[in-house]
Amino acid sequence: MAKKQKKAPQQTTAVNHPAASESSAEATSPVRRPQARDKKNGAAPPKKTGAAGVAKPRKKAEPPRANQPTDQEIQLRAYFIAERRHRLHLPGDASSDWIEAKRQLLVEASP
Repeated sequence: MAKKQKKAPQQTTAVNHPAASESSAEATSPVRRPQARDKKNGAAPPKKTGAAGVAKPRKKAEPPRANQPTDQEIQLRAYFIAERRHRLHLPGDASSDWIEAKRQLLVEASP
């Protein structure tokens, strides 16, 4: 009869080791945990998001007050003031035209 040959013991390496293959699989795919369920109806609770994931609602632009002119009204009035200033060769600049336009509109709006 033929004698069986003894097998040499296998060397364990990171490739052949079963625990090593599990850890490499864990590194590539995330571990999924079962979701907690609500005791009453079995539904999952709403997800919590961090502060970075939640956008704050923007405040609505407040309408201008009744006696305050809008920037568009001031801009239009300042344009006509500048046109008059250039036509009559009067001294001044764009900021003085803006201030004068705002002053005129405030005077017109006041009772």
